[in-house]
Amino acid sequence: MKTLHWLAAATILIILAAACGSDSSDEGSADIAASFSFEAFGNENFEEGQPISLDTFEGQPIVLNFWYPSCPPCRLEMPHFEAAFQSHKDEVAFVAIQQLGLDSEEEGQKFVEEFGLTYAVGPDTSGTVIKEYDVKTFPTTVFLDADHTVVRKWAGPLNEEKLNELIEEILPAS
Repeated sequence: MKTLHWLAAATILIILAAACGSDSSDEGSADIAASFSFEAFGNENFEEGQPISLDTFEGQPIVLNFWYPSCPPCRLEMPHFEAAFQSHKDEVAFVAIQQLGLDSEEEGQKFVEEFGLTYAVGPDTSGTVIKEYDVKTFPTTVFLDADHTVVRKWAGPLNEEKLNELIEEILPAS
């Protein structure tokens, strides 16, 4: 009986690990980013319910992150995203879109407050944005240049060093 419990626990851990992400990257094939829109969670830079869309960031490179609150790798990378946002906020827009289902919008708002996120964050209430960007693991981060062309898609958590390295790829040449 104990063996059965251990087997069940191991199976659940494997499923959770697969659902939360894997370290891989995929360079974009010059695809134009899919449009998105959502209502922002409230934070110091965005009012609760403020409409956010791809057009909000016209002419800006974007770091677009897909996450959900109970995903351990998502939680692991969030401090790195806020730090990178603080370093690059004058040159790059940061947008985080929550997958709903496992967690509620209320849990998403609590997550934003817990991690002190100050960039655009909100839920994908229809589930269409995640489908449009073909997100299969969490977290996934998509890097868009100033023309909103997909430059790179990264599946799995990012540390601050790797995140900053990938941000350099979407900055305009000086």
